[in-house]
Amino acid sequence: MTIIRTLTFMLSIFIVGMVEMVVAGIMSLMSADLQISEAWIGQLVTIYAFTFALTGPILVKLTERYAPKPVLLVTVIVFIIGNSIIAFSPNFVILVIGRILSSAAAALIVVKILAITVFLSAPHKRGRMLGIVYTGFSAANVFGVPIGTLIGDWFGWRFTFGLISFVGLIVSLLLMYYLPQDLRMNVNTNINTSKNRASRVRNKREVTKLLAVTFILLTANSIAYIYINPLILSSGHTLQFLSLALLVIGVAGMLGTSMGGFFTDKLSFKTWLFVSSFALSAILLLLNQLWATSIMLLIVLFIWHIVEWSTNPAVQSGLISQVDGDHSQVMSWNMSALNAGIGLGAMIGGVIVTHLSLHATVYIAAATGFIAFLIVITLQNPSSNQSVSH
Repeated sequence: MTIIRTLTFMLSIFIVGMVEMVVAGIMSLMSADLQISEAWIGQLVTIYAFTFALTGPILVKLTERYAPKPVLLVTVIVFIIGNSIIAFSPNFVILVIGRILSSAAAALIVVKILAITVFLSAPHKRGRMLGIVYTGFSAANVFGVPIGTLIGDWFGWRFTFGLISFVGLIVSLLLMYYLPQDLRMNVNTNINTSKNRASRVRNKREVTKLLAVTFILLTANSIAYIYINPLILSSGHTLQFLSLALLVIGVAGMLGTSMGGFFTDKLSFKTWLFVSSFALSAILLLLNQLWATSIMLLIVLFIWHIVEWSTNPAVQSGLISQVDGDHSQVMSWNMSALNAGIGLGAMIGGVIVTHLSLHATVYIAAATGFIAFLIVITLQNPSSNQSVSH
């Protein structure tokens, strides 16, 4: 693929990742403007994650007979409309409608972009190109969420979603120009080829356990992370410090994925899941003692997210080891488990904030993470170290 086309795909994934989690950075601004509790604003992440998980497979099935280029362009336009509705929403109901539209469109955008990346890449470069394009998600956490938070602080939270809509417009123009017109023939050829590949799950119980680990770990992480804004601000820090904390968290996410892959290869996926899931619970238990600090808080936030993100390569490696043939189906299950965990965590966090306290979210997140650790203990020991694609 050309450099510009690759950057276009990365930018597409970037705005999808940014719009999902930017609510965590501008939660207090949205709450004050709409006069809605932060617990309710947090449910926007739940809505996004559940809509993403549920509509993705359905929309892929409904659009598979159509040429990918017009489908992708229409979907990006719907994404722009959804975020524009959010930017101009006068109340929470309209806000939710915009959120549902943008998240459903985002689910299809991710699938189409990653599929087209495979089809336009040389066979020996497909894994590498998928990794490059998918870094758009990590970049969204490193740059998108902090930038969105700063824009919300300077101009108002509505400008954050306005920026996302504007970048979405740029993406649509780039896709219109740089996607080839004969893409449908290429995609259909590759789809027919992929259907001929046998796919067999060796051990459904182990696959279920691994998917449960993804689901529970993301639930635990989301319970606490969705409320990172009020947790930091209520301890006397400024919105600028919050932006710095989100930047630290984003960098940790990028490093954590590579670190997880390295230790998975060196130790086996089960060993690294054992270490990382236990470390996650331990770190969360410590966190409530550090909100009023500065340097120490940033260090622990960094460790929290480098550990959390490092679990994903290990789970992927475990899933791949249980499947003969095409791994795409089981990996799509993992994506749904990931988003469902984010959504459930935001929902549980809202209940905790409403009925218990803000800081109780961190303790319950630690307990939830420990459940994942207990499941990891029951996983079968791998016969040999499995390699994972980063």
